[in-house]
Amino acid sequence: MIELVEKTDVWTYLRSCNKPIVMYGTGNGADKIFSVFDKYGITVSDIFMSDTFYRGDREFHGYKLLRYQDILDKYDDCVIVLAFAIFRRDMLKYIREISEKYEVLAPCVPVFGDDYFSIETLDKYASEIEETYKLLADEQSRLVFRNSLEYRISGKIKYLFDCESERDEVFQNIIKLAEHETYVDLGAYRGDTVEEFLLMTHGLYDYIYALEPDIKNYQKLLENMGSLDNAEFINKASWSDKRVVNFEGGGGRNSNITGNGETAVHTTDVDSVLGGRPATYIKMDVEGAEAETLEGLKGTLMEYKPKLAISAYHRTGDIFTLPLLVKKLNPEYKIFLRHHPYIPDWETNIYCC
Repeated sequence: MIELVEKTDVWTYLRSCNKPIVMYGTGNGADKIFSVFDKYGITVSDIFMSDTFYRGDREFHGYKLLRYQDILDKYDDCVIVLAFAIFRRDMLKYIREISEKYEVLAPCVPVFGDDYFSIETLDKYASEIEETYKLLADEQSRLVFRNSLEYRISGKIKYLFDCESERDEVFQNIIKLAEHETYVDLGAYRGDTVEEFLLMTHGLYDYIYALEPDIKNYQKLLENMGSLDNAEFINKASWSDKRVVNFEGGGGRNSNITGNGETAVHTTDVDSVLGGRPATYIKMDVEGAEAETLEGLKGTLMEYKPKLAISAYHRTGDIFTLPLLVKKLNPEYKIFLRHHPYIPDWETNIYCC
């Protein structure tokens, strides 16, 4: 049975902590956090940004933007709230250094939707959470699952640091790629994960299918990878079936099917793309459409049981709903969970074999 330490969610804690609350970062992530702060009556005292981006005369949400040195000069004690994603090694090291001086929290807000994680989330999905915990295949997966929940409740970044591992470990111990793989890359972006696949297989493979719905990313994908033999590049979004949907693009990594986008794109199910042919490895980073994508490849999952790498962080419930869906579609899968260095808990992925 899963047992968690944290009993107070980050929003309740910040509302009652009696310390100045200082936000680090601006942009979309900060906007989302401000919207939840408004709901809970949480007040921000100051906002600062990295020296690289500091210009001296900028404002955000009515606050004059400061530098970290200004915070050091002004506050002996405060809570620093991270409001942007961090994955560069130097920045992760910098955040560790800041956390030695101040309390640092990174509230978890979903990439899509407004279902923010709280104590109520644990109560609402208690049975699904417990069922997922029991089906995970190894102790590291259970550690990642527990720590992810502890982090999502509390915003405490120590839980992420304490369960992270490198991607190489996955390819050594779980997703063991060999020659003659048929790879399906869903959300291929500009070819970075195709390149990773080529490195892991030493360029020896049977076939590659790469889907990317954003036209700007798709054009870059063709520029970067279009010369490959035995490869097919498809300008469509993966889904449970074929349809035309509204899409929010723009060339970024977070291009997505929102229902509010102004661009119409075609979707397809992976079973149709493969047409009954086998796949041995499927990676999906499809910005919130993971559940629909899994439904659209259920024939392939049952017939061929390909190795899977699935993003588990786009929506609040993905970390426990997606493993259960995989197990439902093919009960023979072993399901692993890994968190790779990143704040917040993006780059928390489900691996199946």
